[in-house]
Amino acid sequence: MARSMHLQKLPLQDKGFTLFEVLISILIVSVFLAVAMQALLFAIIFKVRAEQRHEAITWIQKDLEFVKNQAKEYEINTFPYSNRCNATTSADGFAAGLLHSILGTPTSPPPSAPSTTTSVSKTLAGKSFTLTRTAIYDNPTYAYKLLQLTYNVTPADSSSPIATLSTEVIPDASLKCP
Repeated sequence: MARSMHLQKLPLQDKGFTLFEVLISILIVSVFLAVAMQALLFAIIFKVRAEQRHEAITWIQKDLEFVKNQAKEYEINTFPYSNRCNATTSADGFAAGLLHSILGTPTSPPPSAPSTTTSVSKTLAGKSFTLTRTAIYDNPTYAYKLLQLTYNVTPADSSSPIATLSTEVIPDASLKCP
């Protein structure tokens, strides 16, 4: 008996991905990568802006600490009290004297100039910025003892500030006034 050998064909099975499935998976991965890269770009931009804002606020704080120290030391040793206690004009008051101490100018400004603006430039996180300090000392309500300060840090290429602070400073010596 002769046995005949017949090969049987096995049914074809899927042995991989079709071209269409590969293209769809590439498209999905590409969309995911595009969204991830966009999110990464925004994160970097926000991080740089936050660094600049933080450095601007630190810059303002350093200048304000200098002003506070000057206010503490200004005419503190005058006995029994300063002749600025009885100021009748803004140029004769504690605020104007403190401002001149801060600026390092020995003379009083004319009464027609009751405010002063100073600017300093600096690079923060790779970009140029300007710190502007505006000082106003003509407030008769507080007998010219109150120095009002406004700080702005603005980019060199813009007029919109990234940090702003307004405060008031009273020299310690004015607290000795009768």
